[in-house]
Amino acid sequence: MEEKRFDELEAKLEIYKSTLTEIYERYDQKLEELSLVRRVGDALRTTLSVESLAAALMTAVAHEVLVDRLCLLLKDRSSDADDSLLLRAAYFTDKEEFVYYGDGEAGPFSLSALDLPTGRPQGLLNLPEAPGSLDPLAAEGEGPRALILAPFMVRRRFLGLLILSRPASQPFSPENEHMLSIMADQASAALSNVKLFDDLSSANAKLVESERRARESSGYLERLLETANDAIFTIDRRGLVTYSNRKAGQWGWTKEELLGREFRGLLEDGLALEDWSPGAPPPADRSFEAVLLNASGERRVVLISSSSATDEPGEGEPSWMLMVSDLTERRQLERQLLHSEKLASIGVLAAGVAHEVGNPLSTISGYAQILDSGVEDESERKEYLQAILTQTARIQKILKELLDYSRPSRGLSEILDLAEHAPKIMTMLEAQRVFSRVKVKYDLDPAHAPHLVAMDRDHLAQALIIIAMNAAQAMSEQNEPPPVFKVALSKAPGFTVMTLSDNGPGMSAEVRRRVFDPFFTTKGPGQGTGLGLAICQRIVDSYRGRLELSSREGGGSSFTISLPEAKL
Repeated sequence: MEEKRFDELEAKLEIYKSTLTEIYERYDQKLEELSLVRRVGDALRTTLSVESLAAALMTAVAHEVLVDRLCLLLKDRSSDADDSLLLRAAYFTDKEEFVYYGDGEAGPFSLSALDLPTGRPQGLLNLPEAPGSLDPLAAEGEGPRALILAPFMVRRRFLGLLILSRPASQPFSPENEHMLSIMADQASAALSNVKLFDDLSSANAKLVESERRARESSGYLERLLETANDAIFTIDRRGLVTYSNRKAGQWGWTKEELLGREFRGLLEDGLALEDWSPGAPPPADRSFEAVLLNASGERRVVLISSSSATDEPGEGEPSWMLMVSDLTERRQLERQLLHSEKLASIGVLAAGVAHEVGNPLSTISGYAQILDSGVEDESERKEYLQAILTQTARIQKILKELLDYSRPSRGLSEILDLAEHAPKIMTMLEAQRVFSRVKVKYDLDPAHAPHLVAMDRDHLAQALIIIAMNAAQAMSEQNEPPPVFKVALSKAPGFTVMTLSDNGPGMSAEVRRRVFDPFFTTKGPGQGTGLGLAICQRIVDSYRGRLELSSREGGGSSFTISLPEAKL
């Protein structure tokens, strides 16, 4: 009985010893795990970059697990593919060499090569005999390898993969798997923090760079505005000036005086501007001429171009930009050029006028000699005196027309019928020697008469004379076909059209391209200023009309003047 009791006690003691041994082993194991966690944690805690994290992690793994090499693959952010990885780091234990790969230094690795049902590893993978193609560091032709793939996961988000490689003859044990699982968990949290830090650093760097570029752009735009040749204003929704550049000071105001002032109040005809009500912004995308009164009350002719300065609706307070060009001197110069060209045309007309005046003078001289010789018949004497008065009136009319044409134009528009005035102007030219061989034809379109335009009579005459004289000079040596200059009138919707054409030598493409350029001429030295057609175009443009040229070499030239139709 006692022996049996002793056996039972001995069996219980063995169970106690076995249990105590297991407890100590588990304690040692947990202690080792805690030590591993501490060592790995200490190694990874202070890392602030992917490179330093990879170096610390791989060094720690190589000291804990026997491997030939390790490689770290991270998700490729530049690729839309969810399974695309980039080789970022490698560790070779034989040389204790760590290598970090920057962007573009190592090719991509696809998770599809693993042929996993889920597309990516959900947990640690132990592959005792894996093909060399699964090891990004494998040499060409290298045989099967024992691999462990340790994924980095944070809240089910896949970050990357750590691959351990050694010969297939040395497969990894479950203890290795357990140890690597612990290290992978530690590394996943550290990698997530590092990537977050990198993202924040990158975002901060981009923000700093964006602010720097914004400051540079702002400075550049400010310099651009301040050095612009035109005055530039910004206007708010009430039409008040919120900014003016340095050029605006040309009219005698300082920036402080302009700030908060209604821009329309600077204009002489501000109350008459269409589509621009007092206390409102200007109409966008519009250009118009106006008269600006400067600080001393002097009138300045300006061209105002308005546009919206707000890119998108609802983005901040809306504003408008005005670019204001001072045209005063330019307009004065244009008037001088117009008058100069008119005087040059008068010189050409002088010969014809002399011829026109010469015939009446000869008649007057003849009748005066007859009267001087004595005429007794009173009725005959009155007839001669009446003839003298008639020819004198004819001379006065010719001189009056010449003087009227030579005076500077006041720029006053009147309703003119082209069917009446065009032949009158051409009559002044037909007496010219250069027109002696030119046949002038008319197609005055009586079916659609009258052909009314609102313009200054002198401007009409100047444009017609310049084009007609150019045509006659171009045909001066032409025999076949006989030179012809044609004046034709027609109508287009809203316009009265005058077409001036000749059958002369025409123009080359190069001449057509430059014919309206100021000071361009094909005439010899001293024979032309090159301003005629440029002035014609300026005249037509000033009446909101169009001047168009059609010409080809050997096929004559045709100028079409389209002017807004006027109503009586």
